Amino acid sequence: MPGATNFKDCAVLESVVKKQAAEGRLYAAVCASPAVALGSWGLLKGLKATCYPSFMEQLSSCATAVESIVQQDGKVVTSRGPGTTMEFSVALVEQLYDKEKADEVSGPLLLRPNHGDEYKVIELNPMEWKCNNIPQ
Repeated sequence: MPGATNFKDCAVLESVVKKQAAEGRLYAAVCASPAVALGSWGLLKGLKATCYPSFMEQLSSCATAVESIVQQDGKVVTSRGPGTTMEFSVALVEQLYDKEKADEVSGPLLLRPNHGDEYKVIELNPMEWKCNNIPQ
């Protein structure tokens, strides 16, 4: 992924993120960047993290790779990809503020209130569909 590689190769970004980690402050990455950037910088040792599916093997060499949508371990937050960024952003709000603020932000967005919860499927007007004929 070109974005993740560009992040990894950016000395200024590496310095800033390493300083965040050294000071016990929040740092985060999404998509391939947890494996490509954070992992190569040594910032995931001994931590659970997640990333884009095709980078999970690379991630497993530098972290405990998990397949959650958003993974928080200490002060690092990682997420899988573009489709998970809304939940990723709410997790960051929770870390920067608190759970109440995260709930306030996520409520109007109609996100699941608890990361990892399964979606409920409720059919309001159940119907049984049958087809007795083969379409012509």
